Amino acid sequence: METTPQTPPRSKEYWNNHARSFPRFEEGEDNYEAGVMRMIREHGVDFRGASVLDVGCGSGMYTIRIAREAACVTALDVSDVMLAILREDAEALGLRNIDYVRSDWMDFDGEQTFDVVFCSMTPAIMSEESRFKLLRHARGKTVFMGFAGLMKSDVMTGLYAHYGVTPRMFVNGTDMRNWLDGQGIPYSAYPVEGTWTVKSPLEKLADSCTTFLSQYGVMAERRHLLSYLAAFEEAPGVYVERTQYKIDLLIWDKASA
Repeated sequence: METTPQTPPRSKEYWNNHARSFPRFEEGEDNYEAGVMRMIREHGVDFRGASVLDVGCGSGMYTIRIAREAACVTALDVSDVMLAILREDAEALGLRNIDYVRSDWMDFDGEQTFDVVFCSMTPAIMSEESRFKLLRHARGKTVFMGFAGLMKSDVMTGLYAHYGVTPRMFVNGTDMRNWLDGQGIPYSAYPVEGTWTVKSPLEKLADSCTTFLSQYGVMAERRHLLSYLAAFEEAPGVYVERTQYKIDLLIWDKASA
């Protein structure tokens, strides 16, 4: 049975605001995204020379890594600000094989299919219609990453309590597994769990908190917010947020769908 959590914000305005404090691509083979990419490759997904659709690409933390191997990547996102960040980083690295598409997923036109369809933590894929659309655009592997019921930030926990907010439970990974089971589509599932540690200057962290609270109709009081965040300063001017997470990494093949 599919759970029915509240739907996260999907508006262009929300994601444009979130882009100000959203993580962006970082070089290195010892960070979270590099580790996930290794896991995906180890489980049979080959991006080399492939055409790839990245649904809900955001600022491109994975898009750039994929584009370094793929023949071409269609990077789709509802936020033009997210896409501008991706374009800036990609062009600085000399990548010219990314097609930037500003669109809601359900408004994405065309019948083009792709060797690999890639979806990481996007709220765009939550309805049955959006999932069937995913199947239509895949001609090879599909990679889907979604939450499995745990996303708990030490920073946001206290703010939610202060404002009387009950945070949403994100289970789009669990829901996708249930849907694939219901459709009789075989897939491989790999759990990914741990703690994200993000270091930010005060203003960036405050902006992020304000944006998250806005989902619940809460306007954070500036003085209280800055006073509260002081406890998370771990070095002069460096504020650290730790988020526990549990994610389902799901991979399936068009031939099995």
